[in-house]
Amino acid sequence: MGILDFFKKKSSGQENSSIPVQQYEAPNVEVAEPEIDEVIEEVVDIVPEVSLPPVEEKKVNEQFEKIKIYNDYIVHSIAFQLRGEYSPVSAFENENGEIEGFVYTVTEDTYAFSPEQAVTKMEEKFETELQEGKIKSYMVLYHSQFDGNGNDHSPATQPGEFKAISLSYHFKDEEKGQTGLPYIFENENITYKGFSEFSHEENNEIMNTQLIDGKNYFPHAEGIKAPETTNEAGIIVRKSNVHNLANIWGGIFGHENFQTKDYSGYMNPLTVHDPSGENKSKAEFEDVRFKTIFTEEFNTILPEVKTDYTLDFETRSVREWENALDLHAIVAGPARNTFGVWFFATDYAENKNTYLTQPHLKVNLSGIVFILDVHTNTELPDGTKMSEDFTTYAPSQDLPNYACFDFIAELVDFKETELLEDGSAKGYILKLKLITNEENEDFFTIDAFVNKGNMRFETLTKGMKVTGALQLQGKIAE
Repeated sequence: MGILDFFKKKSSGQENSSIPVQQYEAPNVEVAEPEIDEVIEEVVDIVPEVSLPPVEEKKVNEQFEKIKIYNDYIVHSIAFQLRGEYSPVSAFENENGEIEGFVYTVTEDTYAFSPEQAVTKMEEKFETELQEGKIKSYMVLYHSQFDGNGNDHSPATQPGEFKAISLSYHFKDEEKGQTGLPYIFENENITYKGFSEFSHEENNEIMNTQLIDGKNYFPHAEGIKAPETTNEAGIIVRKSNVHNLANIWGGIFGHENFQTKDYSGYMNPLTVHDPSGENKSKAEFEDVRFKTIFTEEFNTILPEVKTDYTLDFETRSVREWENALDLHAIVAGPARNTFGVWFFATDYAENKNTYLTQPHLKVNLSGIVFILDVHTNTELPDGTKMSEDFTTYAPSQDLPNYACFDFIAELVDFKETELLEDGSAKGYILKLKLITNEENEDFFTIDAFVNKGNMRFETLTKGMKVTGALQLQGKIAE
């Protein structure tokens, strides 16, 4: 299977787009045979030698001859891009001259290498093996800002930076080298412009490389593990770097509204420090506040559902968001020394030291409901009938690392509420009983906000059973 087959056999997601490959036709080179006239030798006259024009030998492109052993992986990088995959890949030449691929794999959905990290780690790994004589050469392939006009081969990380597939390679006893295959996006099409150092014929040789169906081109893989430590207080500190606040704000504004409406005009001014305090009124509502975190490198806004509900809590683990400068975190442990919870800590930026050093805390817990529906099924999966007062919550299968839970709850009470200056974000504050305890009505009964757009029914009734998904959030009680 060649790279052209990837263009012909589009996935279902590409049915309405075409991705042409620029074709490189080998030039027709004709070598004319020199005409040799018959030479007549006379006994008396000495005829001088006739020098025939030499036949020009084809120049060997040493760079191409070296890197062409990695043609399969250049083709793979192109094919991966056509499938929407942009992760760096690599390959190496072992002592026997065989080429084998290597990739980093994500082992959990909370942590991944950035392109810069992946490229750097691959190069460091192979440089060590090259110096130790374990391999003869290597190549790292990644998407970069290289456009053939003087731009360097820095990894691309932002929209608009993706301009080429860069090749970083090193052969034993030679200098390291780099080259790039520039491409351009035209509407939904990608056009590959070819390696400028290579001839049309050489570019075609790369593009026409045939891949073997069923062959594992990446037999070597290393799982990416999230950094984890246990501190002096016995608290496990894990790292994540892929989390964001999109689902949280979808819960506040309504998932559909958040995808189709632009709230930046309202939100952006809140991220600018305002000594006059005028922005405070724009971020403070009856039941929810928009809380801004200011630092020299990082400003962000969090929605915080107001509550006075307090629980005894013991911190067992903290998952810090590296991509938010460790100022956001999911905190986990037992509440009331009985049931386990984890919550998005809205005060982590200011109380980080307390969370990491003082395990026993009193916390205010509340929630943001992502989906709300009427609960009508009265049987458990094993066929057991539920009692009328049955309530439960369980870690979400869809968002397990965002402190999200699927639940069946009793709606103890509710009231309407509005957000934004014009009141356009309408919802309810729900009092949800998540655990039924005969001795304590408020054993685990929280206040939670739901946007009306995230409800799958219209009429709320006290005492009704509701089901859905929510994110728990919390802060240290004052």
